[in-house]
Amino acid sequence: MKRIIIGLMATLGLVASSSSCKGYFDVEPSNSVSTNRVLKERSLLQPSINGLYDGLQGGVSNSEYYAQSFLIMGDVRGDDMQCPTVGSRGNNYYKMDYTRSDVTGPWYEVYSIIRRANRLLQMCDNLQKNATAEQQKEIAQARAHARAVRALCNFDLCRVYAVPYPFSNNGSLPGIPIVTGISDNEAKPGRSTLKECYDFIIKDLTDAIASNSLDATSYGYMSQSAAKALLARVYLYRGDTEGNTQALKLSKEVIESNLYQLATDPDAYEQIWSESSSKEMIFSIVNFDSKDWADREGLGYVLNVDGYFNAFITKKFYDEMMEDPDDIRWNVLWESKGSRAEEVVKNLPDANPDMKMFIGKYPGKAALKDMRTNDIPVIRLAEVYLNAAEAAFKLGDKPTALKYLNVIVKRANPTKSVAESDLTLERILKERAKELVGEGHRFYDLMRNDLRCERFYKGKAGWHGALLPESRSFDHTYYRVILPIPESELNANATLKSQQNPGY
Repeated sequence: MKRIIIGLMATLGLVASSSSCKGYFDVEPSNSVSTNRVLKERSLLQPSINGLYDGLQGGVSNSEYYAQSFLIMGDVRGDDMQCPTVGSRGNNYYKMDYTRSDVTGPWYEVYSIIRRANRLLQMCDNLQKNATAEQQKEIAQARAHARAVRALCNFDLCRVYAVPYPFSNNGSLPGIPIVTGISDNEAKPGRSTLKECYDFIIKDLTDAIASNSLDATSYGYMSQSAAKALLARVYLYRGDTEGNTQALKLSKEVIESNLYQLATDPDAYEQIWSESSSKEMIFSIVNFDSKDWADREGLGYVLNVDGYFNAFITKKFYDEMMEDPDDIRWNVLWESKGSRAEEVVKNLPDANPDMKMFIGKYPGKAALKDMRTNDIPVIRLAEVYLNAAEAAFKLGDKPTALKYLNVIVKRANPTKSVAESDLTLERILKERAKELVGEGHRFYDLMRNDLRCERFYKGKAGWHGALLPESRSFDHTYYRVILPIPESELNANATLKSQQNPGY
């Protein structure tokens, strides 16, 4: 289904490609169908919306966004996951040995989606004229989708290419280029401040929510609840008093809407990440069949014990999980015994194939029996509870923080709870790590909270492979915490050439 859509989108000129010899802002979309037609035909509105979400997937030729690398880099640069195999997908991110020439990150892929969003907004502006009341509703919905997806893209770019907001001197340090139109060959935008970027992201989401044009819930599309949950995450990352206040308020609204519910049954818990029936998933990127994703380069195949098994948990994380052998989250960790990954585990010190070390959140949809068909999580209800707990704690509201934290603790094991005397930020983040492992959060959680990432467990390598000495233990001041702007972009854009991230 979506392969048909992406083909249509390419025909409409809504898909931009990147090149090793050109920067993103030099790339023009296809003009197989004239731009004027694309911008004026209301029948193309829904395919244009679909094209936005298809872009979030990536594809066989580009797995740098949610298809694979974006979530991988949020995990393996932290202390809970690793990919020690030479040549594995994500190995450069794990080792943190990237340069501006050999790792582009999601730069090109994400900006191509922003272009699609901007063109969709242009379509909406053009179609607004002389539209009927019913058509106005369609246009408003398309505009809300464009703004919500553009906000997600800009926020993700800020996470990868800019310093964590709390350490940006009130947002005065460089963020990313804000692109609001369809760039042409003459456009050479520079980096806006991080505050300007966050303000832009917040406005996009606020406008999308205020329009009341998004569905209350939705499978595969941004809903009203998803936009609120994403906005809460953005505010939480900003980290100031207003940010935490808004993060708590918005998280409460999503929780108290009762539109979603936590999976408490072990079988239902295992299905959160792949089945459309899950009531816990607020927004996921949908795969319809084995050809709809990034094939063998997709996240499910990369992590699966019978796929490429390129990343698994660290000894430190395993020991933390062993603190409670009855934790429901063991159900989404897999052993390697009898799998293709067994030989890798046998070569690790103090490890054996019976130990559950691999992420089992991406098994593929049961009906299709193919690991490549897994939906990819972006926002789920458990994160919203944890966002609320963290925000409340930072505001000094310990009873509220404890209430939301213990919902997740008790879901993991009904016999467990956290006492107020044991409530700390580190305890909240530990629960967050156990709940969100394999979903691309841990690295950013450490960096935005000024915590040290200790990748050699208790001073020893543990299960870790070779790492640069400075990448074994670091905090947000380590220059490799943020990725370099790609060399090809610098060569194409003189403005950005003088705005490269320090150290590169």
